[in-house]
Amino acid sequence: MLKLCTFLLLIAGTPLSAQLLNWGVKGGVPLNDAVKAAGTFHPEFHRWTLGPMVELNLPAGLGIEADMLYRKIGYSDTSLTNGGVFDSSAWSFPVLVKYKFPGNLARVYVDAGYSFRALTDVLRLDRNTSQGFVMGGGIRYDLKLIKISPEIRYTRWNNDVFNVNAAGGNTVNSKKNQIEFLVGVTF
Repeated sequence: MLKLCTFLLLIAGTPLSAQLLNWGVKGGVPLNDAVKAAGTFHPEFHRWTLGPMVELNLPAGLGIEADMLYRKIGYSDTSLTNGGVFDSSAWSFPVLVKYKFPGNLARVYVDAGYSFRALTDVLRLDRNTSQGFVMGGGIRYDLKLIKISPEIRYTRWNNDVFNVNAAGGNTVNSKKNQIEFLVGVTF
């Protein structure tokens, strides 16, 4: 009981600049398309990713980050009379272990972990889920009230979520490699 009380007092006495839990928002842009297409199929390139994030700061520069990121992916089929746009809502849920190198105002960090992705609203869907390995790195700027963390993040998905091979060399499938530029703003 004494150990628990001591631990709670240490957490309560932690200054705001070194708080244990940060929450905020993460957003960014993809640096590559999510779809590979040929023939009458064409990728629909959507230019943003956005969602909430939370980060648990641990001793020795370690941390755990969890995000819930939304993005649109899809393709169009020009052989259809209406243009045939097939969009999907893609939700990814990365959980990352993060290491922040020592520093004062700016700290370089690396992170790696696991991500789960769920897709909805697209026709010709082989699977609506996939999982993948995530790794990245960036710089965290500790300002008085907020922390800003730009980063480059790479995800390698384990499977294609859609894969269409039509006649005449018309193909479309999701790419397994995803690269994004993201900026996190936490409080």
